[in-house]
Amino acid sequence: MAISKRGIYENPVKSPYSLERYDSDLERRMMIKLDCDAEVAKWQKRHGISIPWIDARGRKCNYRPDFLVEYDDGRKVLIEVKNPAMMDSAAVLRKRSAAEEWCRKRGMKYEITTIRQQ
Repeated sequence: MAISKRGIYENPVKSPYSLERYDSDLERRMMIKLDCDAEVAKWQKRHGISIPWIDARGRKCNYRPDFLVEYDDGRKVLIEVKNPAMMDSAAVLRKRSAAEEWCRKRGMKYEITTIRQQ
């Protein structure tokens, strides 16, 4: 399946919504993984979080991480799912730095991960 495939994930188990839209197959697979994770209390893609960051040209931008996840132990984590080839790109590293700082100030954690093609 192509990494960039978009679609609708219907009837998620741990999302407050009856459907969640995904922008890539990586996101779709993460939704399945989050629904199956016994430690995840709830997750959502439509969380409304927008993190300011500065691009390489010095422009102010906003970044919306892929998922907000709450675990049974109360932890809140923003998760970004990336194609392995993009993990170390300059833009991803800048967004990551901004997101880590944003989360630190709010007692949250930021994770960037990938899910291998099956």
